[in-house]
Amino acid sequence: MKIVNKYIVLLFVIFPFAKSSAQLNPMSAIYYQNQYLANPAMAGLQQQLTLNAGIRQQFSSMPGAPLSQFVTADYGFAGKAALGLQVYNDRAGLLKRTRAATSFAYHLPLNADNQHLDFGLSVSFADDDVNMAELRGDQDDLDVYAVNLRETYLDADFGMAYRTSKLQVQGAITNLKRLLKKDSYHASDQPIFFTAVSYQIPISFATVEPKVVYRGVNGYRNLLDVGVNFEFSSPTVSKVNMLAIYHSARSATFGIGINWNNRLAVNGMYTTNTSPLQGYTTGDYELGISYSFFNK
Repeated sequence: MKIVNKYIVLLFVIFPFAKSSAQLNPMSAIYYQNQYLANPAMAGLQQQLTLNAGIRQQFSSMPGAPLSQFVTADYGFAGKAALGLQVYNDRAGLLKRTRAATSFAYHLPLNADNQHLDFGLSVSFADDDVNMAELRGDQDDLDVYAVNLRETYLDADFGMAYRTSKLQVQGAITNLKRLLKKDSYHASDQPIFFTAVSYQIPISFATVEPKVVYRGVNGYRNLLDVGVNFEFSSPTVSKVNMLAIYHSARSATFGIGINWNNRLAVNGMYTTNTSPLQGYTTGDYELGISYSFFNK
């Protein structure tokens, strides 16, 4: 019993720190490859079905090291509507968090110059659990079961965006339930808003897209991310891209990817650890893949 109690105390000391690190440096795919992860208004921008999957893990052999995974699907209809679905799983030690969300987006054309005003709403369900199969100790301990008996948490996100052929301005408010009533479930470590501005600049050998992101995490100062993505010109439809992002959490992300025939895309990214963790691990790697169906 004492062993279990000590383990539970240790989990609740370490897990929030692991989660906060994940929120200070979220999945790198949100910046360029899969913007729907951060803003429901970005679901189904194209008239096609797009499937995305990704995984991020520390470059560390330490047992219980944080692991994040996601799967998304979004579809843009022939009209202005779009639907999206995303499932996100986050693990650290014995604790895991699973979040599933369904999204509806509406893309309103403003004129013939490819200008759009986008709106999106997501409804999500989140669940926290202790992995009983890996628990070493008394599995009948009431403190352990108290975690698994928590009710599934219902929440919502809202996002907007303005787009032209080159400019993109977007914003999203996440975890809307906290605005409606005082809620201690997400007291800290959770994203509360996301804003971004980007602009595509064609040059002789590539399309350059600088991007500035300003986002909030509950319990921390607001964070600034500044990045640039190079999509290199190619005589074929297939293209290679490279990106670099600096985070005000004192970390950086570097990535490379390839898109075959505007259908299959594969990306790999590396994020250095935030300054407080640099003495413990060497950073995170992230792999992502996407495939598009019914391209128009």
